[in-house]
Amino acid sequence: MGNSKASRSRFGECDNCARLRLVCSGYTTSPKPHTSGEARPSDRSKRKRTYRSCTACRASKTKCSGERPTCQRCQDKEARCVYAESSQPSWVRRINIHPTADPESCLSETSMPIPSPGNKASGQDGVLGLFDTLPPPQQHQPCPPAEILVDLLSSPLDWLATPHLPSPSRVRTLVDEYFNNIHPLRAFTFIHKPTFLQRLDGELSKDYQRHALLHIICALGAQFFALNYSETIEALPQRAILIAGAQWAKTTQRLILEALDTVTIENLMAAVLLHDYAVRLGNFANAFMLSGITTRMTQALQINLEFNTDILCHDDDGGLSVTEKESRRRLMWSCYVMDALVGSGVDQLTLMDERDIKIQLPCNERNFAQQLPCLTETLSPGSWLKILPGHFEPDALLPNMGIMAYFIRHISIRKRVLRYIKHLGDAIVPWDPESEFSVLDSDCRAWYASLPPSLQFTPAAVYIRKDTSQLGALCLLHCAYYQTICDLYRLGAPALYKLRAAFDFPPEQHDFLRHLQQVLFDAARALASIIGQTARHGPRMLSDSWLPTILYDSCRIMIYHLTQVLDPELESTKSLIITTIPLLQGNINGLRLMGSLNSIANSLCAAAETMLDRSGIESEIVRQNIIPDDPYQPNKAEDPSELSLEPPVQSAPDYVLNPLTIFRMARKSIPERHAPETARTSSAPSSTLYDQSGDFDNPSCGSSNKSRSGETAIESGLGHASLEELQNLFMSDLGWAWQPADTAVGSGTEGAGLLPWAGGYPSAQTESWLPVFPFPQN
Repeated sequence: MGNSKASRSRFGECDNCARLRLVCSGYTTSPKPHTSGEARPSDRSKRKRTYRSCTACRASKTKCSGERPTCQRCQDKEARCVYAESSQPSWVRRINIHPTADPESCLSETSMPIPSPGNKASGQDGVLGLFDTLPPPQQHQPCPPAEILVDLLSSPLDWLATPHLPSPSRVRTLVDEYFNNIHPLRAFTFIHKPTFLQRLDGELSKDYQRHALLHIICALGAQFFALNYSETIEALPQRAILIAGAQWAKTTQRLILEALDTVTIENLMAAVLLHDYAVRLGNFANAFMLSGITTRMTQALQINLEFNTDILCHDDDGGLSVTEKESRRRLMWSCYVMDALVGSGVDQLTLMDERDIKIQLPCNERNFAQQLPCLTETLSPGSWLKILPGHFEPDALLPNMGIMAYFIRHISIRKRVLRYIKHLGDAIVPWDPESEFSVLDSDCRAWYASLPPSLQFTPAAVYIRKDTSQLGALCLLHCAYYQTICDLYRLGAPALYKLRAAFDFPPEQHDFLRHLQQVLFDAARALASIIGQTARHGPRMLSDSWLPTILYDSCRIMIYHLTQVLDPELESTKSLIITTIPLLQGNINGLRLMGSLNSIANSLCAAAETMLDRSGIESEIVRQNIIPDDPYQPNKAEDPSELSLEPPVQSAPDYVLNPLTIFRMARKSIPERHAPETARTSSAPSSTLYDQSGDFDNPSCGSSNKSRSGETAIESGLGHASLEELQNLFMSDLGWAWQPADTAVGSGTEGAGLLPWAGGYPSAQTESWLPVFPFPQN
C-alpha cells in the first residue's frame, strides 16, 4: 500500500493504511500519530473513499460521495438519502477486534477505552456511526475469544459482537427482548417499561454511549435475539448465543466502576443485571464482588426506607412520582434476593438483614405498569408499615401484591431454612413438635397455601402467564418452593448431602425418617414435572440462572432414592422406576435446553447423564450393592477412630456451602485465596486428605488447568470461571454442607463403582472432560 501514488503521505504511512489503522508495510518507521491541530492530506481532499454508497446511488450505479446524512448527489436531486444499516464491511470490524489476541488476556480486561470525540472517522455509520467515534487504535480493546467471534462475525449477527451499541432500531429490538424474557424473572421487574421506552425514544437516543443500564439491557437481550435467530433462521453454536452482547456487558462494568463515587439508581439497576449476566457466563468471582457493591449502593441510597410517609402520593410537592417510588422499592427487594441467594444461609456472607428493610412489598404488575398508587403488606404476613394512615382496610392490602411479592416472601423463608441446615448442632431434634424443623415446615406450607389461584401452577395459569411473558417467573416461583422443601427435608438423606452434625434417628423414629425421605423424593419429582411442562413452551421459559442447579439436584435426589432408599428388587420399586425415568430424562433435556443461556448447564447436563447411565436405572440393573447397605456408615477402609465431623479450628464458609454456590465458584478462581484448614472426612481415607483438599493448587492439577485456559475462556465468556474448575466440583456430593476434602478430584486413588454419594474415587473415566464421581473403596 505504501508505494501507491494515490496514497503517498509525508507522515511515514500511506493514507489508506492510516484510514484503516494498519501498520504501513511501505515504510520502515511506525506511523506517526497525528495531532489534533494538524491537517491531513485526506482531510483537505474533497473526494473521499467510502465503504459503501447510499441506496439511491447504488441503485442508479452512480458514484456516491458518502457524505452523511445526505450525499452530494441526493442533495443536488433533492432526493431522500438512505444508507444501509450496517455500512461498514465486516473485514474492518475483524481488524478492529484483533482476533489473534490471546483469549484469556482479552477476557481478563475489566475496562474498555473511552472513544475520543476527536477521532472522527469519515464515512462510518451503522454500529460506529451512531457515535461518530472510534477508539484510539493504539489502545487494546478487550474482546471475546477469536473462535466465538468467528461464529458471530461470519453470520448476519456480526453486529452483536461489536463494542458499540447498534443502530436505534436494533437497540429497540434488543430492549424488547429484554423486557419479554429477563424483566419478568425473579425480582428484576424494577424498571417501569413504558417510562423507559419513552426515554429511549427521547433523551437516551442522544447519548447511548454513556448509559450503563442500556448497555446491560442490550447485552441480556442479545442472547435471546441470537437464540430466536438460531431457532427460526439458522442454527448457531450455543457458545455463540451465550457470548452475544458480551462487549456491551464489559462496557456496563466499566461505566459502573468509573462512576463508583457517584451512586445512582440507574447504576444500581445496571449492577444488579450485570450480576445476573456474570452468573450466566460463569464469571462467579465477578458476580460475587458485584453482590457486595450492590449492597453498599443500597446503603448509600438508603432505599431500604420509604422515600417519605406519603405512600399514596397525595401531596403534589414535586417529590418522587408513584412510579419512581415503586421502582425503588422493587430495586431494594431485588438486591435483598441477590444477597440471600449469594449468602446461602451463612451469616458471614449475608450482608443484608431484613429487619433493616422498612418498605412495603412490591405491588402487582398491573398497578405498577399503570402507575396506580396502592398499599401492600410488608415482609411478614399480615403486617404493614407503621407510617400508614389509620383509615385503610387491612384486607385490601393482599390483593395488591403480585408474583414478585410472593417470591420475596419465599426467599425470606428460604434464608431461614438454609441457616437452620448449617446449624444442626444447636437444633432440637426434628421430630419434636416444637423444633425449628416443625416451625420452618409449617411456614413453607403456609406460604404455599397463601398463593392465590392465579399463581398456582395449573394448565390455565401456565397459558395465562405465558401470554403475559411471566411463565418463566411462575416456573421459578414453584421451583424455588420445592427446592426449599428439598433443602429442609435433606435431614432424611445425610449420606446424599453429608450433613455436618446430622441427626441420629432412633428405631422408634423410623417412620419419621421414611416420611422425610418420601417428601424429599416427591419434591424432586415435582420439580421435574414443573420443568417438563414449562420446557414444552421453549428454552426461553427456562432462562433463569438459578434453574440449572435446581434441576441437577432434582436428578441426584431421585436417583439416590431409587437406588439407596428403596429395594430395587421389589415390584413396587420397579414400577416407580418406570414412571421416574421420563422425569429424569426431562431434567436432562431441560439442562440441555438451558445451555444457550447458562454456561454451567452443559456441564451439569453431562454430569446428570453420566450419573443416570452409571446408576443402571434405565437398564433395570440397579447396582445398589456397590456401596455399603447402610450408606450412613463410614467406609470400611477408613479408621473410624480417626474420623471427625466436628467443625475445624478455623471455620470458613467453604465447609458448609454447596460447590455450586456463587461463593464457592468465586473462590476457585481466586489464585491468592487462603485455603481452609484440611479436615478429615468420612468420604475418603485420611492418608489422601491433604492431596484432595489442595487439588486446585496441586502442580499437576495446575498444569492441566493451564493447558485448557483457551477453552475455558471461550466457554465462560467473561473469562474468570473455568469450566475445568467447575467440573472439578462435580464430584463427591453436590450437597449443601460439605467438608473441604470432598471437593477434590483426580487424586489417583483406586476405586470402582458409580454413585456420587459414596466415598472413594475412580482411577479413570470414559471422557476426560466429564465430571468425576466418587466411588467406594474395595
